[in-house]
Amino acid sequence: METGLSHLFMHIKFCHYCRHGADWAETKTKADYTIWNIYEGSLTMEINNKKFTASKGDILFFHPGDSYTALCNGCCCNFLVTFFSLDIGSPPDIFKQSNSAGIYSTKELAEASNAFCDAFFHTHRDNATIPMKLYSLFLAFMTELLPQLGTQKPFYDEPPKIPVMKLNRLLSYMEQHPEKNFPVKELASFMGMSEKYFIQFFHSHIGHSPKQYMINLKMNFSVKLLSEPALTLAEIASKLQYSDPYAFSKAFKKYYGESPGAFRKHYLTNISMQSQ
Repeated sequence: METGLSHLFMHIKFCHYCRHGADWAETKTKADYTIWNIYEGSLTMEINNKKFTASKGDILFFHPGDSYTALCNGCCCNFLVTFFSLDIGSPPDIFKQSNSAGIYSTKELAEASNAFCDAFFHTHRDNATIPMKLYSLFLAFMTELLPQLGTQKPFYDEPPKIPVMKLNRLLSYMEQHPEKNFPVKELASFMGMSEKYFIQFFHSHIGHSPKQYMINLKMNFSVKLLSEPALTLAEIASKLQYSDPYAFSKAFKKYYGESPGAFRKHYLTNISMQSQ
């Protein structure tokens, strides 16, 4: 696969180190491109009716819509989780062009993976923003991974079918416009499905209804807006297409368990303490 990076656009949406005990297990559906860098221990995962084992140094690469069950192999399992998007200009999404979801395990990748994890501990920790240095280290790691995509232990025997690839394009567009209230009928029309079938299809691949997914996007975006002190609650409510600040506050509190004002106060206090 060509990996020229002269027109690369990359966005790390979330990066977090997860520590799990021997009794850990989870069943989820990914909403983003996700990488797990296994740092300690090992895990077993079932996806697409296939079972895989991953251990220290291995890399798991998930596509949006991948549903899995994972559990520790009798001991702790610690790994770095990164949600991200990557675009090299043409084609618009390189991952949809190959059967790249899977587990990757080589000596070179293990070394790059461990270096990225070590760098995370020294540069990021619990900071509210992603440092530029972590971006550069993630890019260095990705330059090792990109040429390997589709060459090792794929989750699927063949690339996802066209409806799933089209759903990924729809999810990408929705992520770019988290403030919008998309009519489900229009989303179904884009997919070429009836509204009833689309809702079932969407839920089976994402784990949420289309409306709940839109709420998740809107609430995640609201946190970003609240981190900007210059924006008033009225302005944020307007940007998120709520009728008034009260409607926004009610939705936010229902989702997060506290008011936007209280969340903003705690956030700004934590930022102030970190800067001292």
